[in-house]
Amino acid sequence: MNSKEALKKEKSAVSNRYVLMGDKETGPEKKEHYYRLALEVEPKNVSALNKMGLLSYQNGKLREAIRFFDAVIGSGKVQNLYPIYFNKSMVLKELKEYEAALNYINKALTFDPKSPQAQELKKELQDIVDEKYRRQAEREKQAAYSDLKKEKIYSSWDPPTISILANMMYYKDWHLYKHRRNFEITEKQKEKITSKLASKEFCCEKCNFYRNDTCKKKKNIQVDTKAICKAFQPGN
Repeated sequence: MNSKEALKKEKSAVSNRYVLMGDKETGPEKKEHYYRLALEVEPKNVSALNKMGLLSYQNGKLREAIRFFDAVIGSGKVQNLYPIYFNKSMVLKELKEYEAALNYINKALTFDPKSPQAQELKKELQDIVDEKYRRQAEREKQAAYSDLKKEKIYSSWDPPTISILANMMYYKDWHLYKHRRNFEITEKQKEKITSKLASKEFCCEKCNFYRNDTCKKKKNIQVDTKAICKAFQPGN
């Protein structure tokens, strides 16, 4: 063993001793003191990073907790990332970043698909996300119909989001899950959809609901053929 490797091994041993000393303490301040000492000696000590993440979470320092958990993930030293992904999902839930939390609990489940804790958290997060997009869709629908009442001819350019259009184009069962936003969308797919919007290839005239200058979806109101609304479905 050369001197560089010996020094690295010695630092790791010292850092781990600080972690053990922190584990033995009962007060959060003393625990944090020793864990930070461990990280001063060995900045990528994953045990100290994870424990600091948990302490930060318990103390309400949520963004700081995320940074510690990300440091563990980025270290490349941990093979089973289930507890880290689970912990990060819990913090993101507290931050009300529900879609991100759902993403990380799904990652946790790839390591332990039968975990009842993770499954319960996923269900809770999925319900929150579904309800959020259900309400959003309802608000958009009401707004669209409210605007239509003021117009004799619908002529606005108000297309669906790129992700919704991608789901329509590339996923057969998109209508069953259109508010879940769990689909993988590639950059190439995004570019194709953006191009179709820019060229107005996507417009009322090319919509499934378009019939003889009127919109079936909007109770047969007359529409400008080059307009578009959030109810658009590529078809004709």
